[in-house]
Amino acid sequence: MSGRQAIALVARRELRERLRSRAFLLSTVLMLALVGGSVALGRMVETERTYGVAVVAPAPSGLGSALQRAAAPFDARVRLRPVASAAAGREELAAKRVDALLLLRDDRLVFRSNVEARLAAIADTAVRALRRHLPPTAELATATLEPPDAEATDAATAVAYAGSLLLFMSLAVYGQWVLTGVVEEKNNRVVELVLSAVRPRHLLAGKVIGIGLLGLGQLALVAGLAASLLAAGAFDAPASLGGNLVLVVPWFALGFALYAVAYAAAGALAGTQQDASSVGQQVTYTMLAAYFLGYVAVAADAEGTLAHVLTVVPLSAPLVLPARSALVGVPLWEHALAVVLVLASIHALVRLAGRVYARGLLHTGPRLGVRAAWRTGQKT
Repeated sequence: MSGRQAIALVARRELRERLRSRAFLLSTVLMLALVGGSVALGRMVETERTYGVAVVAPAPSGLGSALQRAAAPFDARVRLRPVASAAAGREELAAKRVDALLLLRDDRLVFRSNVEARLAAIADTAVRALRRHLPPTAELATATLEPPDAEATDAATAVAYAGSLLLFMSLAVYGQWVLTGVVEEKNNRVVELVLSAVRPRHLLAGKVIGIGLLGLGQLALVAGLAASLLAAGAFDAPASLGGNLVLVVPWFALGFALYAVAYAAAGALAGTQQDASSVGQQVTYTMLAAYFLGYVAVAADAEGTLAHVLTVVPLSAPLVLPARSALVGVPLWEHALAVVLVLASIHALVRLAGRVYARGLLHTGPRLGVRAAWRTGQKT
């Protein structure tokens, strides 16, 4: 049997075993329920938004009521503020006393720096109703007093931090599955039978790939539900959400490959479940430290030196790069450098873990140290 066939065989075995487990089914249901429940909770606690709109006096009769009717489907209200002239309206807008300036003579809606899509839709609908005009042509053109704000929006910030947290939790959970699976095989002696037909490095690769594919499938279900809710209008999201979600997939794969190999080696060194928890905690704490350090660096200054460094450092790149990309964008060269460094680290770790894995799988008794496993390890 070739190496590829052995890896594929082990991966299929992992998929079958995990798909039948109650833990996988319960965790999938729980994650889907959390996504649906968070949307429902957000709807329940959502507060009504009030927009201030300046208009040059005298305002047309019925404009105020038309704006209120147009705002009702958006759970919003509009406060009309008459001003003496367009210049006075721009002053109100620049001073942040209103959210937009409606210039009916020019058919324009002016914002301060960023166009508020919801308010633009409300104003356009109201003006159409007032003039009895119908789509498809736009009634109002939008403009801004200042260049668009370069700072990340609240929605983009939420997506960045939520995505980073989801990545961390996923890597920790699926890494623990690898750890638990290795220890279970050692304790019930199944691994001795497996190693009679499969080389240790192929067993390691197949286990990581199988559980990784299962994790991707579970995340795809959650992402599919979120996309369906977004398409149905259940919640608002930044326009860049799709691209940011796409970026999470390869970095989940790279991060999982990096940390899962470490979890597998830790499981091979452990003699009992208690040992496994102790050894696995070292990997988890390393990942936790990388996550929190990245969170602090990005929150303090996403364009700072530390944030740039953590974007390409292999231990933190899977958690930091997608978040920074959602917030401020990441140059292509940093993407490339991070991928190269992570792949190089995975290669080095596989060589180290493969040797430790080969010795540790057949070791019984007290926990085996890494140095001892490396000295007595066989070629894999």
